[in-house]
Amino acid sequence: MAQRIRLALAGAALALGAATLTAAPAHAASLVTCETEGGYYDCYLPSGYYGQVWYYDGVHVAGADNYSSIGGSCVVGTKHSVRVTFDGGGRSSTSFTCAA
Repeated sequence: MAQRIRLALAGAALALGAATLTAAPAHAASLVTCETEGGYYDCYLPSGYYGQVWYYDGVHVAGADNYSSIGGSCVVGTKHSVRVTFDGGGRSSTSFTCAA
């Protein structure tokens, strides 16, 4: 009888573990939106955020800090990442491919 209880408990633990593994955490949608055309890009954060610090391909772009957007030229067909942090400990990132 004790062995059946142990087996039942072990089965329940395995089922619970499997259910926990299949429940993936939700990923928040990026607040940063990027548009690209003609070898130029423009990425922006919606209004209402302050203290922005921008990064382009992992490099801090100090000239864009405290602005709601960042932009410039890019080589057509290359992939880039943009990340921004803002007041209150917030951050958001996205990536884009430079378009012609």
